[in-house]
Amino acid sequence: MTEFKFRGAWLVLLVPLIVPLLVRAQALPPPEKPEAKPPPPPPPAALTPSIAAPKELSPEAKDGIRLAQENCASDGFDRAGCDKAVKLLQEAQRKDPENNDVQLALAQAYWNTSFKESPQARTRGELKQRALDIYQGMVDRGTKDARPYWELSLRQKTDAMRVTLLERVVALNPFHPRANRDLAQAQLSEGNVEAAEKSYEKHLEVSPYRDSQDALDHMDFAKRLANAGRPEAAAQVMEKVSKLIQGERRSTRCEIWRSVDARLYQSKSDVVQKVRSLLPYCTKTEELERASDLEKQGRVDEAIDAAKRQVAENPRPEGSYVLLERLYHRKGRPDEAAQVALNQLDAEPDVKERCERFRALKPATVRAMPRDRVETLRRDCKQPE
Repeated sequence: MTEFKFRGAWLVLLVPLIVPLLVRAQALPPPEKPEAKPPPPPPPAALTPSIAAPKELSPEAKDGIRLAQENCASDGFDRAGCDKAVKLLQEAQRKDPENNDVQLALAQAYWNTSFKESPQARTRGELKQRALDIYQGMVDRGTKDARPYWELSLRQKTDAMRVTLLERVVALNPFHPRANRDLAQAQLSEGNVEAAEKSYEKHLEVSPYRDSQDALDHMDFAKRLANAGRPEAAAQVMEKVSKLIQGERRSTRCEIWRSVDARLYQSKSDVVQKVRSLLPYCTKTEELERASDLEKQGRVDEAIDAAKRQVAENPRPEGSYVLLERLYHRKGRPDEAAQVALNQLDAEPDVKERCERFRALKPATVRAMPRDRVETLRRDCKQPE
């Protein structure tokens, strides 16, 4: 097993200039029961205060939790500092054996330390088991803190073993950011499609939308619903996604939609219409891709010609103008770079998109633009001098 790390920043989609890594979805296979998949590797235990009326922490507990946060995380793990944290937490546990925050911090310390041991070492398995025993003990005594149920659910080998624990998590914390989703996925893998639909509806209701990766995750679950014989439920998820991503840049929304099978949302006419209006902004980009390849080869003049052909054939992809602006600067022709930018800005009907593009212009491009046009754009886009 690999070492577990705290979750980082979610990934964002790149502008259409970069050839997207998203794989276009293949046609949906005939409905069949999805194969059960093993659960993802568990992250470290949470160290946030207990949601179940936390107790007053002793000095040992406060110091132990602080040192565990500083030294026991997989990133920046410090053996001496983590060992000191463990000793303090063990002492705090001895004095107050049912303090949830102490228990969870100690479990995390054991779990992360185990991965610093040799894979063949007996101590690796012993440390992992200590962490599991802590989670199981908290579950067995029926704690009203959702965290140990969640942590233990992540460490189960089968979806069937996870369902009961996840049901307890969402009962104690209905707004858990991931439990409703994981419960839906486990239920779907177990063939309980109706329950999975309801759990995922709850996930969509309580989990705030963060970025385009969330949209892709929702669409993946919609595909699983369609494969399980629930096309209308899949379409409902797709309709929800359509609303969630309205705040994304147009190029990002386009990339999201072209990555999925259109049959997932074909029953939603409003979604179909939105997608049709978006797709020209990230499709029919053969000359743009050719221009990008030519630039990488240092064939700048040929790249400019290809980018111009892209604008003539399909002027909507923003990447064409971004590339032309850069290429003209490489040739030492800032006036032409500025004219490309002005042509795009003049043709852009969407104020938000126009301002986003203006803010992304190279400073040399802005300097080469007529001063009155720049001042107007800055005023309209509320951008300071």
